[in-house]
Parts: sequence; structure tokens; C-alpha cells
Amino acid sequence: MSLDSAINIDFHSHILPGIDDGAKDTTVSVGQLTRLKKQGADKVFLTSHFDFRREKREKFLQKRAEAYERLMEAYDPETMPEVFTGSEIYMARGIEAADFTGLELDKTGYILLEFPREPFGSWMFDLIETLLFERKMKVIIAHVNRVTAAYKKDVCKNLFDYNDLVFQVNTEAFRGIMAKDPFKGYEPAGLKFVLGTDTHDLSHRAPDFDKALKRLNTYPVAYLRESMEYMTAKINRKIEKNKSAEV
Repeated sequence: MSLDSAINIDFHSHILPGIDDGAKDTTVSVGQLTRLKKQGADKVFLTSHFDFRREKREKFLQKRAEAYERLMEAYDPETMPEVFTGSEIYMARGIEAADFTGLELDKTGYILLEFPREPFGSWMFDLIETLLFERKMKVIIAHVNRVTAAYKKDVCKNLFDYNDLVFQVNTEAFRGIMAKDPFKGYEPAGLKFVLGTDTHDLSHRAPDFDKALKRLNTYPVAYLRESMEYMTAKINRKIEKNKSAEV
């Protein structure tokens, strides 16, 4: 697999050291980033878990900044991708009115929202609609392949009706029995997809960006590759524009 793929951003990772259930220390972080660079990722979002119910936003941002500083002490731009802060925000009742400042994927304006580990409730769609249509926020649904595995098909079809959403697919979706097409049975044409490893460590949840890129070159998931290439290019332009504006 060539490393010059148009899909070159990892939108979901747990690489910051010692902040959540991801990298336990900087050595693991360095290993993850080094592998991702070799696998074809040029940019990586560091999306540590955040839950409004359990932690104040200000405390999380301080903790994240400290972990980022530790990572930067070992960071090598020659062997590692460019890194950007972010967060994986747990979907919970009542957060539609919360302050999301600083939790976005840096230089993109998007938030990464994780569906809760509980039975589906209509409040989940109410929350999404508030964020999208009342607050005019840009929302990426984290590891949507897990959402389709957890909820009934009619629920997921309704989720896919929200054309304003972006759907992040984990690289794990291209392994196992669903590898040929993780969204078979749905109508995903025209939806917006991006890729993320959701890497947590260097063993059972190690980066496998390259394996997903290889699978995305196959016919059954050509629609995913095309959507991911389009969205990656669009967000890349946004990042570069915002970087230039900061100079």
C-alpha cells in the first residue's frame, strides 16, 4: 500500500500519555505516533475521553495540556505525524447546553461525539438536533461502526438521515466478518465519512491505519474511500487555512 493515500488523517486516537485508558506513558505515545507515520497518517487528532458528568471542562483541558506538554518533550516531527488536540465527548443527557469551547478537534470546528453505552433513547437524537440545528455545531459521530453494531437497524437508518453529520469509522471495521462492507444493508451514498484508528496502545489496540487503507481500495467499500478522501481533503484545507491565519 502506497503511503501517499489521500486519506491521511487519523481522526480518533488515545495517544496522549496518562490521561485516559489510552497510552500509559510517553514511550507508548511515541510508539503509536511512529507507527502511524509509517502507516500513512500525516495528521493525528489526540482525542482523549471527556465526560461532562464526571469532570469539569476546565480541569480536563488543564490535564490535557499537561499530557500534551509531556508528549511534546519526546515529539519528533521527522518520524511522527503532525498532532492536534481534541476530545472524544461522551453523549449524556443535558449536555446540549454545555460549553464545548476547547473540546473541538483543533483548527476544524468539529466535535467528536461518542454514543453512550446504554439502550437507545429518543433523547439522543434530540441532543444531536439541538447541537446541529439550534447551536449550529459541526458534529462527528465517533466509531459509527460500533453504533450500527449496538442499535437496531431502524435507529441507525434514522441516524444516517442526518446529512449534516460526519461519521467516523474505526479501522477495526475493516477486520473480521464485516470487513467487506461494514455498512451493508444501509444506504450510505452521499454520507460524510472519516477514518480513525481509535488506538489505545501498542498491543491489542495498536494503530492499523495501513490495513484499513488497503481494504478501502477494494470495490465493495469504494463509496467509503471516495467519501473519506473528499472529507479528508476538505478538513485538511480548513486546518491549513487556520494554521496560516495564526502565523
